[in-house]
Amino acid sequence: CSNLLSLDLSNFDTSNVTNMTNMFWKCNALITLDLTNFDTSNVNNMGSMFRDCASLTNLDLSSFDTSNVINISHMFRNCSLLTILDLSSFNTSSVVNMVNTFALTYNLKTIYVSDKWDISNVSESAGMFTGCTSLKGTVPYDSTKTDISMANYTNGYLTKKL
Repeated sequence: CSNLLSLDLSNFDTSNVTNMTNMFWKCNALITLDLTNFDTSNVNNMGSMFRDCASLTNLDLSSFDTSNVINISHMFRNCSLLTILDLSSFNTSSVVNMVNTFALTYNLKTIYVSDKWDISNVSESAGMFTGCTSLKGTVPYDSTKTDISMANYTNGYLTKKL
């Protein structure tokens, strides 16, 4: 799908889908993507879902139910034109793998989260923020700190959505 510019998935029934790994991987020309009707309540794997979607400037994931998701590794890797990512609807209490989740999103300035952002079960997070040089939450980006320790809004790179 490397030449695909847009995709209408408004009638896509995803209610029984459990694995969305690599779903849009390498759709690097994709400019618009409407996922507001996606039912993700049964999904447990979103690894590399948007990886290399380098032309996306906006991604509305407000309808995503992530309460059963255990893997979001590489999910937004190299989404290099994203500047804001609103993950305030994300419940990450089941997530164990966040390796390279935001890696190489060079223009990403803000990642919004809420109190649903729970990283207590994460056991793998290497390189989570590698190359996120524009990112600033409570503290500015530091290339020596790219793992789960910075995945919070109290003393990390995330911003709490009010």
